[in-house]
Amino acid sequence: MSGDSIQHEKQLRQNTTDAESCLWARLRNRQLGVKFRRQHRLGGCIVDFFCAEKGLVIELDSGQHQEQAASDEHRGAYLEAAGLRVIRFRNHDALARTDQVMSAIWQTLQDPTPPHPNQTSALPTNPIRSSLTLRANLYSTIRSFMAARGVLEVETPILSAGANTEPNIESFSTRFSGPLPDTAPRERWMRTSPEFALKRLLVQGVGDCYELGRVFRDGEAGRRHNPEFTMLEWYRIGWDHHELAEETSDLVERAIALVDQPLQRVRWTYRSLYQNAFGFDPFTAPLEQLKAPLADHGILADDLSRDDWLDLLMTHRLQADFPADALTLVIDFPPSQCALARISGQGEDAVAQRFELYLGDKELANGYHELTDAAEQRARFENDNRRRLARGQRELPIDGHLLAALETGLPECAGVALGIERLLMAMVGTDRIADVLAFAFDQA
Repeated sequence: MSGDSIQHEKQLRQNTTDAESCLWARLRNRQLGVKFRRQHRLGGCIVDFFCAEKGLVIELDSGQHQEQAASDEHRGAYLEAAGLRVIRFRNHDALARTDQVMSAIWQTLQDPTPPHPNQTSALPTNPIRSSLTLRANLYSTIRSFMAARGVLEVETPILSAGANTEPNIESFSTRFSGPLPDTAPRERWMRTSPEFALKRLLVQGVGDCYELGRVFRDGEAGRRHNPEFTMLEWYRIGWDHHELAEETSDLVERAIALVDQPLQRVRWTYRSLYQNAFGFDPFTAPLEQLKAPLADHGILADDLSRDDWLDLLMTHRLQADFPADALTLVIDFPPSQCALARISGQGEDAVAQRFELYLGDKELANGYHELTDAAEQRARFENDNRRRLARGQRELPIDGHLLAALETGLPECAGVALGIERLLMAMVGTDRIADVLAFAFDQA
């Protein structure tokens, strides 16, 4: 679908008639037990309302223009040729006789969908094409969103001499066989995110920028993970994590509008989320208190850290209860989970200035008010490697180019990474990452 087509559909949704608004207010709440989509494209038509489950199209017209009758008849014939049922109401009826219109729709839904030999002939039904089309439309939406805000799209290297030292993330590596200076390492690491390179561009004065591209993580393959996936990462000069969290929410809402899914917003601090769910302060509660809510999950590991248990509480207890139709923002994490974020406050009031954004139970994005202190950053990398060695993992090369850039001076900024496949999975309502990929890892 072209960008012009997407924009046209958006305009139709934004400029609804009173009759459309009145009927949509009743249909969107699933009062009839099924889901309807508004201003939905079917082949060459954009229909007023569509129920995919029942193959039902609802059209509204004013009845004032006789010259439209032939066009309406042609549209109806086209849709019925594809095996769909089409019912039409006057705008006046939808406004003045809404209950009667809803009753008529209800009666139609009770009728069995008629068999039709050409049910798949007129409209695209290829699931792979549908998935790829949605991805293309999402990319177009992201690029339009960023362009409107003056955020520059860039490309950075996939292979790097420095690795990601984070102990919970494993990197792929490869070796370069060509000529190199004697001091240059032959082993190169496939990026787990474009973060380090983007920050180097910020130091060079590029300004607000983003990258939409492939990243790679070893050992992460399964129902919801693929070793190769797509990440959107962007940085805003002079912003903090609160401002960027709002912009990230705005972008996700814009993306979800492609599938006409209304969302609410829910906001928690990390501390208040755990206090509300478990009755204890996650920053200060003793370890045994953190373990108690997970007693029924059979977690027997004795070598887990405090932060490991907090993460398990999030993934095993909290995420599942996040509202399915909401963006849930969790902000201001424990200082021990600072990663590459700044820490503000002192003592028990100290927090890591970062956020995570969820759509339903899916984590979509992780953002920071970025650390700019080169010495502190080096200390965190070195601490990561100590933790890796304690776990029996390999010590990894620190990204010296990033540290040199930080020493030059990283501007005050906030940055966020958003998983594209996670967003697509939420948009189509699936827990299988394979459903939003052209080819999953086992088929690549």
